[in-house]
Amino acid sequence: MLLETKIEFLKGVGPQRAELLQKELGIFTFYHLLHHYPFRYIDKSKIYTISAIDNDQTYIQLKGKLISLETIGEKRTKRLVATLKDETGEIELVWFKSIKWLQSSLKLGIEYIVYGKPTLFRNSFNITHPEMDLVSEALLTNDVLLEAVYSTTEALSNKGLNAKVIHRIQKNLVAQLTHQITETLSEEVLQQLGLISREEALINIHIPKDENKLKKAIFRLKFEELFFLQLNLLRQKVIKTHTVKGNVFSEIGNYFNTFYTKNLPFELTNAQKRVIKEIRKDIG
Repeated sequence: MLLETKIEFLKGVGPQRAELLQKELGIFTFYHLLHHYPFRYIDKSKIYTISAIDNDQTYIQLKGKLISLETIGEKRTKRLVATLKDETGEIELVWFKSIKWLQSSLKLGIEYIVYGKPTLFRNSFNITHPEMDLVSEALLTNDVLLEAVYSTTEALSNKGLNAKVIHRIQKNLVAQLTHQITETLSEEVLQQLGLISREEALINIHIPKDENKLKKAIFRLKFEELFFLQLNLLRQKVIKTHTVKGNVFSEIGNYFNTFYTKNLPFELTNAQKRVIKEIRKDIG
């Protein structure tokens, strides 16, 4: 079965990354990766211009050419600083980690899609540790407007397994899921409640086609979890009823009536009376 396959055999993983995924996130198989859900989503449907940046924005996406790249400072203050330029202006990009790798991978004069959070420093905006994609690659790979973001760890990030890379290997897995996911709910339940299939839900939780599909995927997976939790509780109740009879109180005796009518210093509310009836029904 596909989902029982060891994670090291998924494209983009391999033995070394598999060992890290097992140690850091408990991901041993395709199944474990499939159920490593995103914790948020990035809207990549809009590209801003540099001149449109303001203080109210959180994360934005820019497109421009890299026109400068240099290393500044020493030891703890060492950082890589680049300048991105579009038709409306320029913005500084700053990295304090992975400087050596970035120096060798980033190219001057090339167009990039940049994603990050702009901050105001000395009256100028900059973006610290932005995500960088070549425009040509972004157009080919970013076929969805909502990009899933996954939890990771410092150890994984240091070895190149950041949230973006985890998203990439999730896409490699999702591409293989057609007709591989067993449905857990009956057709009657699906139709009655308007739920999408489990396969469609698992695909769209990782690679949502649009916001509506994402909402349906989240609802289906939440419903399934609560449905089987409730079903298990009912199952345990039935088992307990048949195996542990306990003391049956089939009739209300004088002790109860006396306490209820003469000893209680207050009148029970309707809700309290209803609860007592439910308790009697359960043990009677």
